[in-house]
Amino acid sequence: MAKLDRYILSQLTGPFAIFAMILIGIYWVARAIGLFDQLIGDGQSVTVFLEITILFLPQVVAIVLPVVSFAAAIYVSNRLHSDSEMVVLQSTGVAPLRLMRPFLIFGLLVAILASILSHYLLPVSQVLLEKRQQELSQDMATRLIVGGKFLHPSDNVTFFVGEVSDDGSLVDIFLYDQRAEDRDVTYTAHKAVLFRTETDGRLVMFDGLIQTFDETNQLLTKIQFDEFVFDIGTLTGSPETRARRIQEYSTLAALRPTPEMLQATGASAADFKMSAHKRIEQPLQSLVFPLIGMAVLMLGSFSRFGVLRQVLGAAALVMAISVLAVPLRDIVQKDIAFWPLIYVSDVLGLIMVWLMLRASMTKRHRRRQFRGVAA
Repeated sequence: MAKLDRYILSQLTGPFAIFAMILIGIYWVARAIGLFDQLIGDGQSVTVFLEITILFLPQVVAIVLPVVSFAAAIYVSNRLHSDSEMVVLQSTGVAPLRLMRPFLIFGLLVAILASILSHYLLPVSQVLLEKRQQELSQDMATRLIVGGKFLHPSDNVTFFVGEVSDDGSLVDIFLYDQRAEDRDVTYTAHKAVLFRTETDGRLVMFDGLIQTFDETNQLLTKIQFDEFVFDIGTLTGSPETRARRIQEYSTLAALRPTPEMLQATGASAADFKMSAHKRIEQPLQSLVFPLIGMAVLMLGSFSRFGVLRQVLGAAALVMAISVLAVPLRDIVQKDIAFWPLIYVSDVLGLIMVWLMLRASMTKRHRRRQFRGVAA
């Protein structure tokens, strides 16, 4: 690798790391605030909160990497212009295409990092995240064991335990369930025991009464029982068998979903393929965006007023490409047969980069001819 490439790459590394920490921190904090209120409000520890938020990081990093790479390319390109380094390099005969090479290498490295995140770390983190959230839902059983206190594990549900005996059994149980629209159910029992299963918790109540009030018919039904098993997992709305998500499967698997995968997720084959192509396309943005930033700034010449117009133009061009991708994805969402449209915005960005490089080389050639005629 030439000294010029190493020099510009070293200049790109610092701003990339700084912008990455800033943008990832902002996005992470925005996601973490709501999660913090939910977990801490449910009685979970700060350690659990940090564990969950760390599992969110691959998703956050994959989203911000294209923006970070673009910001780093704009910052370094602007500094090369403001310090007159770009003018010196061009005056020594360095072609615009040659100046673009370190930015191309930088974009490829970031795209490789984004690909690792999208194709490997993101599915793994999603599996771990879903597993951890399922474990936390099971912890609802533990949080219900609070003697002498009314608890509300979910909306329209009230739970009360008179006391917890030394052997771990519960005394004087009261459970009021208003989740159904047309009926209210009240469970009372003198004693109960909590059991854990692999998927959830079970509350076994002894010597109790179930009172069901039908609001439609204004009818109250009473059922006495000697033993009754209640699924505590239903209090949090979590089913016993959790449906898997498309994000938990690898990209290769999503491109060719099996009937078992379709049944496990409840999604269609088109949904799987759409998700796979999104994972493939997203890292390409980390390659295209920095090239656009550098190519736009190369169109301008040295000015004491800086290159603000070029910077704004590059930002507007990136935004236009991002906006164009939205309706194209909507078309693919409706008919997966048009999946190549997902990559149109990236291909269009590369075409624009090439046209801007050609324009920059043409402008430079005309400038040389003008100087030759003037001499």
